[in-house]
Amino acid sequence: MSERKRPVAVLYLVYWGALEPLGGSLVVPAVLRLANRGADLTLITFEKPDDLLLVSDVQRLRASFETAGVRWLPLRYHKTPKWPATLFDSVSAIVVALYLRIRRRFDVVHARTFVAGPMGYVIARLLGARFVYHNEGFYPDEQVDGGVWKEGSYAHRVARRVEGFLYGHADGIIVLSKRARSVVTSRRDVGKAQTPIVVAPSAVDLEAFRPAAARRARSAVSLVYLGSVGFRYRLDDAGRFVEALRQIAPGTTLTVVSRAEASLVESMLDSSGLAREAWSLRALPHLAVPAELVLHDAGLFFLTQGLSEHGCSPTKIGEYWACGLPVVTTPNVSDTDEIVKTQSVGVVVASRDDDTLNAAARELLELLHDPDLSARCRRAAETAYSLGASCSSQERLHRELAS
Repeated sequence: MSERKRPVAVLYLVYWGALEPLGGSLVVPAVLRLANRGADLTLITFEKPDDLLLVSDVQRLRASFETAGVRWLPLRYHKTPKWPATLFDSVSAIVVALYLRIRRRFDVVHARTFVAGPMGYVIARLLGARFVYHNEGFYPDEQVDGGVWKEGSYAHRVARRVEGFLYGHADGIIVLSKRARSVVTSRRDVGKAQTPIVVAPSAVDLEAFRPAAARRARSAVSLVYLGSVGFRYRLDDAGRFVEALRQIAPGTTLTVVSRAEASLVESMLDSSGLAREAWSLRALPHLAVPAELVLHDAGLFFLTQGLSEHGCSPTKIGEYWACGLPVVTTPNVSDTDEIVKTQSVGVVVASRDDDTLNAAARELLELLHDPDLSARCRRAAETAYSLGASCSSQERLHRELAS
């Protein structure tokens, strides 16, 4: 009889909250799946103070983690002043990790997000564990594209050096897209070290996100925009597309599902020229999102084009497809262009001019008449955004490093 494999002990560190929508869609399902696949997993997150006040949500999530055997340590996130607060959070995570080491030995420190990267590197070296840097996009370039920093500014240069350090000193790297892998692989230090690199898109729980049993006949097109607003996320451009579609299909409406400030949503959509009676705003817990998505015909994702978009992997696109909805998106987002083109599961809006928006609106209307559209979208999600496949590749990386 073969000897049973010892579970790999993983300290999973992420600079998000498990209670916020991003953590609920990206972190929680992945951690639970990894634990169910046999990992001995300890999770450290940074929770917003307001989220920690939601006692029932905290208890529900803790119960889910405990059932899966995950040890969850929610630390309080500090926002201001920015750099001292981040430093304080970093020191807190390091102290907690050292305390945990008294009771158990970790094989792998899995640091997800740019800010968690340096924390994870220090913790891994202090604990004598292998270090995995889970790159959630090219953070320094995202700050430039979002208008926070100027390209080539001191902050941008320093952040890029930190990012380069993480690539050069990681024992394993996780990226979100094939295009991101090609960028990281081309680095001399990564190539010289032959650092293993895994592509793990922002996966979707395909059991939770499913198409409606039967599509209801609708007299008008219903669009949905899910997630963040502002920074790199161009709700104003999405609104311009909706307005272009309304010129052809007058009854078209937009539902924005976001925790963003209502004033910001209103301001961006007003600037797009979209009439206020044509849109509505809903703030929903992540568990309620699948039921909302199936009420609509297509999902929108408009991102600022610049230095960073090819390195991301928008989980909302996977969630749209998993629910049978095509996506309307800007170009150069992760590997999405190729999938849309080869599988006919959406529309890529090549530019912001009126002619292009009008052509994209007509293309979407034609696509929505395809009876096989929902099934194709579901297959795209199963192929490109499978949580099982993503976690399987991460598990192999953990085991390879631990051995």
